[in-house]
Amino acid sequence: MNAAVGRAHLKTGLALVLGATRTDRLIRFMSGSRRMPLVVGYHRVVDDRRVRRASIIAPMLVSRRMFERQLDWIGRRFRFVSLDEVGSRLESGRAFPTPTATITFDDGYRDMYEHAYPVLKRKGIPAAVFMVTDWIDRTTPLYHDRLYLLLTRDWYVAREVLVDLGVVTAEQVAPSRAVSEPFLALRFLLTNLCQEELGQVVAALEEQLAIDTEKLHGLQPLTWAMLTEMQRGGITVGSHTRTHALLTRESSARMLEELAGARHVLEDRLHTPIKHFAYPDGAFNAETVEAVAQAGYRFAYTTCHHRDRRHPLLTIPRCVLWENSCLDPSGRFSGAVASCVTSGVFHFASGCRHRHAVTSVPAVSLVRG
Repeated sequence: MNAAVGRAHLKTGLALVLGATRTDRLIRFMSGSRRMPLVVGYHRVVDDRRVRRASIIAPMLVSRRMFERQLDWIGRRFRFVSLDEVGSRLESGRAFPTPTATITFDDGYRDMYEHAYPVLKRKGIPAAVFMVTDWIDRTTPLYHDRLYLLLTRDWYVAREVLVDLGVVTAEQVAPSRAVSEPFLALRFLLTNLCQEELGQVVAALEEQLAIDTEKLHGLQPLTWAMLTEMQRGGITVGSHTRTHALLTRESSARMLEELAGARHVLEDRLHTPIKHFAYPDGAFNAETVEAVAQAGYRFAYTTCHHRDRRHPLLTIPRCVLWENSCLDPSGRFSGAVASCVTSGVFHFASGCRHRHAVTSVPAVSLVRG
């Protein structure tokens, strides 16, 4: 039994025990999530899970079939409401009369319009999308997708480039080490470099590797026309920065440019106030929360249960789901696992992977050795 299967068995077994003993409800009560709406986050919804390839970042993907399965399970236990209703109730302090859920999407991939939006319309489920505004109507993929395409093109060559740049050591990219394969390398780079440094990494990789254009399918953004149509159809539009910059890695001036710039563009084009914001990768600290407040947002959403006491409405927890989020070891949907995932039980048990304290991290030197 490999490690992944072992973890899946442990996760399912724990979920079944917690559900049978109702301990999951106790943990949810202790964590405070019982009093909060369930805010669900997605990224990409594709028509057929068989299209998954090495070029697609797996934790960002859910098949249309699994998407419907998850929505149906949530809908039997929660009342779906719009993101505006969630914000209004939280702002006023009014209690949610019944268990409440809202559906959100990050980034603005075109497959939301092609595959998710028709499902939502058919089921009458309100939803929201947090847009990376500089990407709308563009043809170039987002920088994290572009970086992943390069890393997976030839991992042997890519890791040599990363070591040569000095962003990782040879030990880190050795087998079974922290950055031993493309996805781990992607996570490491995104959480340790600012966007300017990431741009230098991409440029260096492109000197040695070329993106396979056949793998760009599915990485197109929404157009303004699609976004306007969905907005008229009941989709709430929020901001996800201008360029998907992880704000905790950027300067104060860059944070405000990313935050205020995205809100102004959306308001100008859509002629509606933009009140909602989602932190890229869920990453935030006290400084970024203050910047979000300064940029004029009323509500902001994370990917963990950590709250800022000064700005609780700017650190609203979200539960991000993907294809394998609620599966048992045999690959079947498990209600017991789904209950623990959506109630935050696993997160409460394992803790938060983000560093929310403000830290001064020196920039990585990108100088060839």
